[in-house]
Amino acid sequence: MTDIERTPLHGLHVELGGKLVDFAGWEMPVQYPLGI
Repeated sequence: MTDIERTPLHGLHVELGGKLVDFAGWEMPVQYPLGI
């Protein structure tokens, strides 16, 4: 199992309430409380 990479904007996605999922080894947002 490998570590999941995070973009420099990861903290902002978390702050905005983004639902984060693994996408090709990267933790990426797919949805926010106010929409996609």
